[in-house]
Amino acid sequence: MDNIPQHKEVKFEHFLMKQCLNIRRFSLLTALLMYFVFAVMDVIKFSSDVYTITLTSRIILVVLPLLYLNFIYWFRPPESIRTNVLLILMVYLGSGLNHSLIVYFSQLNDLYFSDLGIILILMFGCLLFVLPIKPAGIVTSIVLLVFTVVHLYLNQPIAQLIFVLIILAFVSGICLTINKIGQNTLYQNYLLMNQLYHESITDGLTQLNNRRAFKEQIDRLSAIAIRHQVSLGLILIDADYFKVINDTFGHKTGDDVLKKLADIIHAKCQRTEDMGFRIGGDEFALILYGVNEEKLAETCQEIVTEVVSLNLIVNSKKVKTSVSLGAILKSKNSKITGESLVELADIYLYEAKEKGRNQYQMQTFK
Repeated sequence: MDNIPQHKEVKFEHFLMKQCLNIRRFSLLTALLMYFVFAVMDVIKFSSDVYTITLTSRIILVVLPLLYLNFIYWFRPPESIRTNVLLILMVYLGSGLNHSLIVYFSQLNDLYFSDLGIILILMFGCLLFVLPIKPAGIVTSIVLLVFTVVHLYLNQPIAQLIFVLIILAFVSGICLTINKIGQNTLYQNYLLMNQLYHESITDGLTQLNNRRAFKEQIDRLSAIAIRHQVSLGLILIDADYFKVINDTFGHKTGDDVLKKLADIIHAKCQRTEDMGFRIGGDEFALILYGVNEEKLAETCQEIVTEVVSLNLIVNSKKVKTSVSLGAILKSKNSKITGESLVELADIYLYEAKEKGRNQYQMQTFK
């Protein structure tokens, strides 16, 4: 995730969490069970004065954080892969440092202690915990550095230590590489899914949202507006005599008119909550979240004025354009649904057409 653009990173972190939730759950659970087994082995191998120290370090550095993380990921899973990442890194670091501590006590008591434990720790930290690559690499370096210092202090033969370190570095590198490739692959899949979804909700000619997106957004935003008691404005826009333009000047001119209408509608979307749509051949819509009656009326008038002022010349002839608008404002306390908003706006749209076109009709629903 280290090379992902900032503006896309947050959404990708949520996507990555959904994709990797199960592997993180089971890796945390497996790590906890393994540590319980290691704790039992401490009691079997060490005298009471030694395992009192090792058990205390295991519980404080690893077991308690793992218990907390298992509870979180099994019962209250976070939305982002970055959530709790610092604590997971601390568990990785703590288990690595604890391994070196136990190696030290084993040597003091002339007991054999396998290096398999450090390999498992590196595999979990570099791969199975799905940690960000750079922090995981830094913690891995610290763990291997402490491992090296402890073994040098215990006078382990240099040749043997170098051989072990090469193996550990190789295992870490392989796991980090797999981790990075996996995250990059998921990011490419995420971009492809976003692209396909964007294409499925975007009108190819005008680049406004299409009818499918309109149905989704009017239902979603009206539900949110009802829940949070926020006003919601809907404007339906229909080009007047558009068939005449197509028949007189040709479909290319008709497409140019639609593009210019789309530009005007898009210019009214000045906030992230404002959304423009092409919902039919010459039919458009505009959703304005949290707008008041005065602003909705002002927007309607601006659209009518700007469209009729379009200066489109074809073969030395001016293409006359105008639009009819039907607008409805859901007040803060209204419980009207998105479907009903569309039906009412459609009624006022046809009322504007019946009254001569090139105008808007608007109503507030309280």
